[in-house]
Amino acid sequence: MKIKKFKSDIKDKVAGVTETISDLKEGGREKFFNYVNNLSDIIPIIATTGYRLKGVDIEVSLPPGISMQFSKVENISKEKIDEIMEANKDNELLRSIVKSLLMADEFHNKIKMGNLQLSTITVNLTLPPKVSIKFA
Repeated sequence: MKIKKFKSDIKDKVAGVTETISDLKEGGREKFFNYVNNLSDIIPIIATTGYRLKGVDIEVSLPPGISMQFSKVENISKEKIDEIMEANKDNELLRSIVKSLLMADEFHNKIKMGNLQLSTITVNLTLPPKVSIKFA
């Protein structure tokens, strides 16, 4: 039963990222440039959810891609994150990134890697979208 719920939660969370990536693919270069240029506006908002941007890689390919590395620096309550998401309900890129970070953090909390700690969460806005977790 828990596995079905976990799979369902992952599907829901990935759906937003997939929609953003589909927009990038359909909108071409101009839409991609808009996404990249809007990153500087949303990074401070993402920081209020407890994640700090460590770096951004931009893939100049077909389709183009954006890869962002984050570290978790603070535990923020679900209620506060819900408030942030509601206040930014029209910003699909922000919502997709935050959903991906939350999904990765939830996954991280369910697995044990001995003495290794969560080091980096990478969100790849590519087709298909990918989220990876690095332990150190």
